[in-house]
Amino acid sequence: MQAKKLPDLDDDRIKSLNQILIQEELTDEENNLLSIQEVYDIRCFVLKYESAWFCYKQAIEDERKTEKSCSELFEMAKLYISHFIQVLNMAVIRNEIKAESLSYYGMEEQNEIHVPDLSVESELLEWGERLIKGENDRCLHGGSPIYNPSISKVKVHFDLLKETLYSLKICRQTTLRLQSNMKEIREKANRFLWDTWTKIEFAYWELPENERMKKLKDYGVHFFYQAGAQLNVFG
Repeated sequence: MQAKKLPDLDDDRIKSLNQILIQEELTDEENNLLSIQEVYDIRCFVLKYESAWFCYKQAIEDERKTEKSCSELFEMAKLYISHFIQVLNMAVIRNEIKAESLSYYGMEEQNEIHVPDLSVESELLEWGERLIKGENDRCLHGGSPIYNPSISKVKVHFDLLKETLYSLKICRQTTLRLQSNMKEIREKANRFLWDTWTKIEFAYWELPENERMKKLKDYGVHFFYQAGAQLNVFG
């Protein structure tokens, strides 16, 4: 036997709600199954649903694009920061920079090149801040600036990463907020569909099965086959 089945996807829910409105418009006024208020409520809700669904999809796309940008900017910032650390260490080894000057960067005196693990976001951000502050402080105390890369180039890529990470945070907050809103809207859409479909089933219950099924399908009622079960008028 066939039984009602609510749509699983947002596009299908919206399509089903619109199908109810279309069918009511095609039906003679005296034969309409829904009141003017019910039609108005569904129409207003569909507009709200479509707007919310569009915003949610856009938020997901924005988050995806921002994540991609973050990944690219992370690798670039990592490249410049690790390169700067290597150049700094080499300058110390060549006695171009005093070993004690490493303290400006929060680094201990050392006699070998050492590049920390920068694969973790928090570590990369910490090192970026330390290098920018350290290089500026060292130069303010009479030290010669490091070139290739200069700290200004490091800062450009570091700042771009920080700005994009902040944008990603905002994108994720927006997506979560819209996701919560979509959950409520989906639940309301399901109630609209189930209550309306049940009303339509009841209105055509006495018709012959083939004729009844055609009427229900005209209103967009979804069915699935359920062995050994009967169509439930009241859901």
